[in-house]
Amino acid sequence: METKRITGRQLRHGTPEENLSPGQSIVIEKRGGKRFELTRIDRGPANFNEQMDRVFQEIPAEGRRVKTNFASLIMEERE
Repeated sequence: METKRITGRQLRHGTPEENLSPGQSIVIEKRGGKRFELTRIDRGPANFNEQMDRVFQEIPAEGRRVKTNFASLIMEERE
């Protein structure tokens, strides 16, 4: 793993974490001697359908089911 070192001042005046490659880290050294390490961890591409399935499984279904036409609701809101 490659590591870059920056100061707290450089961290305040930019966003160096956006330039990190996966697995790369930044060590931030503050003036008082404190050290922090930011490491980029990528979990791979997100699958939106799997995430939505997990959300719907966590939310309990209550009451009776009602069919909803979302297209008509959006059109009504725009008018």
